[in-house]
Amino acid sequence: MLLDASSLVYRAFFSVPKTITDHQGNPVNAVRGFMDMTARLKTEQGPDEMVAVFDADWRPQFRVDAYAGFKAERPEEPPELTAQFELLPEVIDAAGLIRAEAAGYEADDVIATMCARISGPDRAVVVTGDRDLICLVRDPHVSLLFTVKGVTNLKRFDEATVEEAYGIPPSLYSEFAMLRGDPSDGLPGVAGVGPKTAVKLLGEYGSIDQIIEHTEDLTPRLQKSFEAARDYLAAMRIVVPPVTDLEVESTVAARDEDKLLGLAAKRNIEGPARRLMHALDG
Repeated sequence: MLLDASSLVYRAFFSVPKTITDHQGNPVNAVRGFMDMTARLKTEQGPDEMVAVFDADWRPQFRVDAYAGFKAERPEEPPELTAQFELLPEVIDAAGLIRAEAAGYEADDVIATMCARISGPDRAVVVTGDRDLICLVRDPHVSLLFTVKGVTNLKRFDEATVEEAYGIPPSLYSEFAMLRGDPSDGLPGVAGVGPKTAVKLLGEYGSIDQIIEHTEDLTPRLQKSFEAARDYLAAMRIVVPPVTDLEVESTVAARDEDKLLGLAAKRNIEGPARRLMHALDG
């Protein structure tokens, strides 16, 4: 089970009251929420192994170089959350969970790299609130659990579910996203191409390259849009698809219960620590 840790931590931060602090008054709501999410996933989904995957860089330079607007309008990280991202690795290591990242890359890229290596009898499930990772779904090796509401309401995606929800196979999801755009990442998409038009065009032509090859078959309005979007779409081929061939840096620490319980007592996370240890022990 590959946990998109940044996504889960943000969801925990906004769903668990910010008034929950340690004994020095420092917020710990996101850490507590993440620990309880992890415990629940372990108990209910029963993975053999869990890996918490983090952004080493949430806005990689190579993506900004390709398209300057990438995540340019994202609001600053809440100050109450920054210190919690520093605490969380300590908790994860003390609990004996695996942590993974890659210098200069997003968690999406690390997860994609790890999924690309899954073959034979191995299986992976990705837990995330980021729809961009739908492109990784690959029967029977990779499925995705989307956090509709924390981890109490999860939507499972396999290839059939992706097609049912979006009208395209997972292998075309990145191209669908390039056409449709993603305001949360500062990507406007192709003018006049919403989700329905994107699905229709990909269904008819199979890829953005083939759409561009056959622009003469499009309506005059779409012809104009695709002509204007040539440079944008070239940039999106770098920005949107996750990287799948990284050197992943992972840490695997043996569980240190004394350290975890000491940290828990100091930071007011005793309950989540006990629940997490209980879940990991099966």
